[in-house]
Amino acid sequence: MKVILLQDVKGIGRKGDIKEVSDGYARNFLMPRKLVEMATDSSVKKVEVIKKKEAEMVQADLAKTQELADKLQGREIIIVAKEKDGKLFGSINAKAIAKELKKENFQINDKKIVLPEPIKEIGEHEIKIELEHGIEATIHVVVESA
Repeated sequence: MKVILLQDVKGIGRKGDIKEVSDGYARNFLMPRKLVEMATDSSVKKVEVIKKKEAEMVQADLAKTQELADKLQGREIIIVAKEKDGKLFGSINAKAIAKELKKENFQINDKKIVLPEPIKEIGEHEIKIELEHGIEATIHVVVESA
């Protein structure tokens, strides 16, 4: 029996997929739990239209993310902090970098900022930002004395 998955089903497929399953499995397990619906001509066309729109949305999101990465690439962020002999009082973490980026109108989640360890010294540091779709950008963080 041909069915359209309404939800992700482990071992069968993802939401929106059209799959062939045994009649008993579909009638006795999948349909009562509202995991699938019968694959008719109209429902198959509807699913194809939905998948096409989703693909277009993913492409638009990918283009938007790439544009953001291009704007971020090589950008220099200056953070002023208190220090003594080149060592900072405290440290600069991903949240502080995200806050500085927000001041420049970049909405970056601090979890996207890859910082192996907090910055504890004055100077210039290269920081990698991992965006959606596997796109990365590198910014320069300059820590200056207050």
